[in-house]
Amino acid sequence: MSANPGEAADDEAAGDESAADESAGELFDDAAARRLLELGEREEALRRKFPVSGPDWERTSVSHYTAYSAMLHEDGGWRQLFPAVPAEAEARTDLRDVLRVRALDAGELGPRFTRAAEAVVRGEDQVIIGGDVYRVVRIEQTIIMTGHGPQPPQPRDQEFPEVLDERPGPRGPGRVLDD
Repeated sequence: MSANPGEAADDEAAGDESAADESAGELFDDAAARRLLELGEREEALRRKFPVSGPDWERTSVSHYTAYSAMLHEDGGWRQLFPAVPAEAEARTDLRDVLRVRALDAGELGPRFTRAAEAVVRGEDQVIIGGDVYRVVRIEQTIIMTGHGPQPPQPRDQEFPEVLDERPGPRGPGRVLDD
């Protein structure tokens, strides 16, 4: 400390600034800030490289994935009974449930629907009841690849109409089954 009061005040101010610099040094990590800026630049470059929308949505390739469902052939042709599911066993279970619900209202054909439901779960791909043909089917799902990567959802996309989903219980709008 200085004997001069003015110099003492200057020493105190310099000491405060020095403490503030040390405190700020602890709060601000220059290397971390540089890494964060570099990360932001890489992310922005990826945003430019892979835009979500744009005029250049020309298909460059398609990736196929297999899913499963069930269809019914009626007088007017084939109709899908529920949305595609990822596993064949799941589609068989869903078709079984649809057939079990139909058995409840089928009168004298009820036992045939019940037997058909169990046959589907055991591995039958097709069952015929009366004039209707029920079949477990494969569905090819696709991911459309473009010059910018996978194509995101489009306004013209259509989901499976809920009104056509015949699965009972929480998976579909139909009636609940008692197991």
